[in-house]
Amino acid sequence: MEDFAFYMVWLGFFASILLGWYFYNQARHKERMALIEKNADLSEIIKARENRFPWFKLGMLFLGVGFGLCIAFFLIQNMGVTVFSGGREIIALGSILFFGGIGIVLAYFMEKLKDN
Repeated sequence: MEDFAFYMVWLGFFASILLGWYFYNQARHKERMALIEKNADLSEIIKARENRFPWFKLGMLFLGVGFGLCIAFFLIQNMGVTVFSGGREIIALGSILFFGGIGIVLAYFMEKLKDN
């Protein structure tokens, strides 16, 4: 029975990836067909989408996560955090998520300033 559950989880995982890809391409196709029917210029849309990977946001996220790891390491080593069982893991996870979120928010505001 355990093998069946294991295979069903993996099957569901790959099915969700495949279905997500299919519906994404289907929506893109419908959007392009609607633009062609309206005689819109597709070259501007295709060019605008080519360099849209958020490298800056990703970099700021990793910078925030790295800073959160450093702060968590400093707190655990120097402050002697042993308040309760699992306190070290909670402080590490909380600081990583907190500073990662700060990195994303800073990236958002910096891109907003750059666009203006």
